[in-house]
Amino acid sequence: MQFKNILLNTSGSVSIYAALFTIVAVGAGALALDVGRMTLLRAEMQDRADAGAMAAAQFLDGSSGARVTATDVATNSMTQTSGTNNQALTVDTVTFYSSLSPLTVATTDTNAKYISVTLDESNIDFLFAPLLSMLSNSPQSTVGTQSANAIAGPKPFLCHAPPLMICDFLENSPPTDLRDPDNYGRMIVLKEPQGGGGWAPGNFGLLSLPDGSGGASAIEAALAAEVPSDCYSLEVETATGSKTNKIKNGINARFDRPGNSWPFPAPNVINYPRDNDIIADSDVKLGDGNWDIESYWPARHGGATVPAGLQDHNSEQTPRLQVYLYELGKSYWRYGNETIYPIPTSSSLPAGYEEVIPPATDVPVDTSNADDNEFDGVPSQTVASNDAFRRYLQVAQLQCVSDNIRGNGTYPTNGNFIEVLVTEYVPDPPNAAIYGEIIRALTPSNASDYHANVELY
Repeated sequence: MQFKNILLNTSGSVSIYAALFTIVAVGAGALALDVGRMTLLRAEMQDRADAGAMAAAQFLDGSSGARVTATDVATNSMTQTSGTNNQALTVDTVTFYSSLSPLTVATTDTNAKYISVTLDESNIDFLFAPLLSMLSNSPQSTVGTQSANAIAGPKPFLCHAPPLMICDFLENSPPTDLRDPDNYGRMIVLKEPQGGGGWAPGNFGLLSLPDGSGGASAIEAALAAEVPSDCYSLEVETATGSKTNKIKNGINARFDRPGNSWPFPAPNVINYPRDNDIIADSDVKLGDGNWDIESYWPARHGGATVPAGLQDHNSEQTPRLQVYLYELGKSYWRYGNETIYPIPTSSSLPAGYEEVIPPATDVPVDTSNADDNEFDGVPSQTVASNDAFRRYLQVAQLQCVSDNIRGNGTYPTNGNFIEVLVTEYVPDPPNAAIYGEIIRALTPSNASDYHANVELY
């Protein structure tokens, strides 16, 4: 009877179930906590990878040293410690690609269009592992590992630029990098005279406007504008045809030419001599930067000798840009043929540079040859609101060979723009051509109209 009562006694059975449910509940709670901690660590690491890639991508502008700078930014510009495991989130590898489809590793600063940032793996101790080992009576992994990778690329856009393009001289043989400071000050024929060759089949150095307009009148108006409207993105549309007379009128808005109806010339409309090798050979598109300042200055400045501030510096001949600014009485910094204008108010003189302060405005005046820009640089009309910058042109460099540019089409710029000083007015056909002097490569860090957008991929 007593034995039967023992068998029928159910007191305490709830405790067994309670213990089992407690183990399951604790395990589930530990598992949920482990999953949450892993998810949080993953998010922290991905945020660090994304931030590093995006911060670095803006420096992929095709200039020399771009990959070194981008690597340094991705690796060292920020420090972050995980709030989950208190470990520093550090960069393991940085890789550059020229294409994502197919995935192609970049071989030069010029074709490095994307940056991939991979973090060092980070570990987290599992709270659920000891309980799982006890329940399964077998050892379980006590550590979880997370990693993160991000790929980003620049997606800049340039505002207020005229509709001009050239083919990148890096595709020539031998290749020449116009973005290299060693090539600043060289003359380039942006548009050849009527009957001369184009940059590519059907292309004579012109772009359609950002809104797609490609007619001669629309391009003329954009070239003549003090500040062209709209912005060019990473892709541009080429405009076919020469449009010679319209282009002449648009460029000559800067030069106060008789008969030109466009207002607001530059404050100095003098013509500057061409590079000696371009004078010697009309087929040369890129000069060597050597021009006859020794004859120009006394001829336009009453026989005076070349001022000390315009004499050769660091074994580099003085570029026409510096003469232009000097005649306007504008102070600037120079290092050989590199020019910084306007002078930044928030930084000191960079190493190797010198400051040039003209004594006064000295634009050439020749009353006997008024309205002839080869002699008289003083305009008769109201000067443009952008002052000295009226003679600056921003030009897209396209990969005409690799992108097979032919006629009208949409092509990538890869953010490759240079700035040019237009050196003389455009004469009537058949001699109509646009001559300019290379000022610098445009980057988001040196041009306020060049915006450094980036995109994650």
